[in-house]
Amino acid sequence: MASMVIRNIPDDVLERFKARAKAKDKSAEQMAREVISREAGMTREEAWAAMDEIRSRSKPVDLETALRIMEESRQERDEGPFMPGLDDDH
Repeated sequence: MASMVIRNIPDDVLERFKARAKAKDKSAEQMAREVISREAGMTREEAWAAMDEIRSRSKPVDLETALRIMEESRQERDEGPFMPGLDDDH
């Protein structure tokens, strides 16, 4: 993972940021990572472009095949236990 040093943050700004992080029971570093991750997320346009790119590499599926796959998935879901991981005896 990469690291970053941020210089020249005004003292009052840093203190408010630390106080907000503490109020959320987080470290300032953790909160800064969250802000950076959120701001670096894909824009709506980038997300659509990524989906379009995936679609362009995908083989089209006809309606009959799509309906068959959905029905198979429903049957597989319904044949399994209601709460996977829980003991069925209780």
